[in-house]
Amino acid sequence: MFRIKYSREIILKLLYQLDLLDNFDYPVEKLLNDNFFFFKNINEIEKEYIFKIINAVIDKKESIDELISENLIGWKLKRFNPIDRNLLRMGIAESYSNEKKIVIIDDIVRIAKKYGGEDSFKIINAVLDKVIQ
Repeated sequence: MFRIKYSREIILKLLYQLDLLDNFDYPVEKLLNDNFFFFKNINEIEKEYIFKIINAVIDKKESIDELISENLIGWKLKRFNPIDRNLLRMGIAESYSNEKKIVIIDDIVRIAKKYGGEDSFKIINAVLDKVIQ
């Protein structure tokens, strides 16, 4: 069974750690293994998906951040809290390999409502809608 919503939340939590460490060169496999006890029964399909999206964020971080910055009006990406910043990154990274753009946006917005700032889901929705539609 593949739990995509659960996998996306794990991706966010791991990207958040990388962002706070300011070390996107940290080995993803080690990061997941170090935090494995926090996540319930990750199967191989979920693990592969998590690696795929995190690696896409890491590999394309500069171009993703530039794309986000180009679509922010009156804001800088560094002003976003790490949760919101990484939700944008992961949504864009996932859109490169997943054709279900509306589903990605809806799920990222749902996660933003759960973990992000009070109204951050609104700007996340607007930016993702511009960037990945």
